[in-house]
Amino acid sequence: MSRTASFLDRLVTFVVGVLLIGLGAGALIWNTTVVPGIGDQVTAPVLVTATGTSWWPWAVAAGGAAAVVLGTRWLLAHTPSPLAKPLRLNTSGEPGSITVDLGSLAAAAAQTLTAHPDVRAAKGKAVNDRGTRTIDLTVTGTAESADDLPALTEAIDTVCAHLAHAIGDNSPATRAILHISTHPTRHPHHRVT
Repeated sequence: MSRTASFLDRLVTFVVGVLLIGLGAGALIWNTTVVPGIGDQVTAPVLVTATGTSWWPWAVAAGGAAAVVLGTRWLLAHTPSPLAKPLRLNTSGEPGSITVDLGSLAAAAAQTLTAHPDVRAAKGKAVNDRGTRTIDLTVTGTAESADDLPALTEAIDTVCAHLAHAIGDNSPATRAILHISTHPTRHPHHRVT
């Protein structure tokens, strides 16, 4: 999800949450004496008058169109990237072909990264990002200082270079997201052998 979609998500969630809290609180105190002077009925004379004007249908249509566009955009922003299809290595036209399951390759790359002493966890997946096969690696590492980062990024670069070398000219894009924990003692590293 992009930063804009994430921001809009939080904003819409906040607005809807505040509205629901307000409606819920209003419903709870409606027939009580907590707030004096609350009427028995809710009226909106301005809204009733507006519905009789010539511009009202156009305003409702514009609001509906805007809601459809915003809703569609919101849904598209939250659609997960489709998984990448297997990659065919032999495209020269010769008989036989070799295909690589990029999801398995991404998982193997993540498993390789977990062998590094500064890597606490790693996950890999293969997606089709805007028409490009992409291997996404999400790495959680530990670093006591900035001096520990070059070794960690070099390990990630090495794994990505091995991926490109193993697949050859048809190599998919690779993307690594690195999360750093500065307190390795809070999250001890367990190496599985």
